Amino acid sequence: MNKHVLMIVFLFCFSLNPTCQSIVNTEKLFNDTEDGFATAAELMGSAISGNANVLLVEYSMNFRYRWKKNNLKLLTGGEFIREDQADVSNNLFSQLRYNYHFNDRNRLVGLYQIQYNKVLLLNRRQLLGLGLRHRLIEKGSDSTNRFKSDLTLGIMQEEEQLNSETLQIGEKNYTNYTRSMLSMVISIELGKNFTFINTTYLQQYLKNLTDFRLFNEVNLIFAINKWMSLSCDFEFRHDSEPPSSLKSNDFNTNAGLILSF
Repeated sequence: MNKHVLMIVFLFCFSLNPTCQSIVNTEKLFNDTEDGFATAAELMGSAISGNANVLLVEYSMNFRYRWKKNNLKLLTGGEFIREDQADVSNNLFSQLRYNYHFNDRNRLVGLYQIQYNKVLLLNRRQLLGLGLRHRLIEKGSDSTNRFKSDLTLGIMQEEEQLNSETLQIGEKNYTNYTRSMLSMVISIELGKNFTFINTTYLQQYLKNLTDFRLFNEVNLIFAINKWMSLSCDFEFRHDSEPPSSLKSNDFNTNAGLILSF
């Protein structure tokens, strides 16, 4: 059976020092195990005029196709903020992700991601990664109460081209590093109406242990009925060695509605 999901985030968004990069998190998208094609879309918008002229648009369009032991996802999206005719933020990303399921507990994970982000000074960021994901724990008293935990170990190549206009003289504006790809996912389903997901990523530069990126996201999903859910997201990101003009930490919260049909 094909499933189509429309996700609209329009309630609340807060950002503090948006400076860190990570793999795009996909854990709350396409969690069903049915074969076939599925889509998901996200749209957020706001406009203010008068004493201030502000335009905010945040969007994503996502696709998934699953057949037999294969699962292919294409995730795209971005954010655009303009204030008084000046671009405050402009962010675009796209990720292609492939999973091959050996069995119910083990799968191969491959991904390619490309990103542009004005605030992070990223003219271009590319990731190419490969890893193995293992189901550590799966417990459930019945079909509506479940606890699951997955661990992913892998490696990725990361290329970054920075906008050098705000960097210090002599500061690197291009890097091409090999990093570890380590992630832990914990999912708790309580009844039919509540799901808790915690996702942690660690990306360690293999030649320098002091250079790493850490990302943690908590998703709280409250099902209102069969086709509508409330989603609350809390994100924390840390870059141990950000560009000199940026800060190390980034905290974001989002809340909105997920509509499925």
